Amino acid sequence: MIVADCTVFTRLILRAEDPGAVDTLFAADPSWISPDLWAAEFASVLRKYEKAGRLAPAFTPLLVRKAEELFADATFHLPLTRVLETARRTGCSTYDSHYIALAEDLGLKLYTFDAEILRRCPRLARRP
Repeated sequence: MIVADCTVFTRLILRAEDPGAVDTLFAADPSWISPDLWAAEFASVLRKYEKAGRLAPAFTPLLVRKAEELFADATFHLPLTRVLETARRTGCSTYDSHYIALAEDLGLKLYTFDAEILRRCPRLARRP
């Protein structure tokens, strides 16, 4: 089981930005979990792709269903006090700290393409 942040599962679902590394990660361990923040972040990415003309709005519901299936029983809520403590300690954003705190709390690795998380949390974060 791993914690996957939005930069990782977006590549898997949207098949974006050379998804080979995330395909390999998913084949090795398909048990991905994420904080409940994933839905808002994913919606933001979908809208960004729509506005850029990279995604037709008619196709978006299919991608939403795929993401919801991936995290159907693998979404966790984190107390905001825990997220804020993590952000203060790591210097990462509160958004990123949702993923960091979840990985810390469950003793799992966090997979991300986010350079800031990788730099600030080298023992916890991994690049696929």
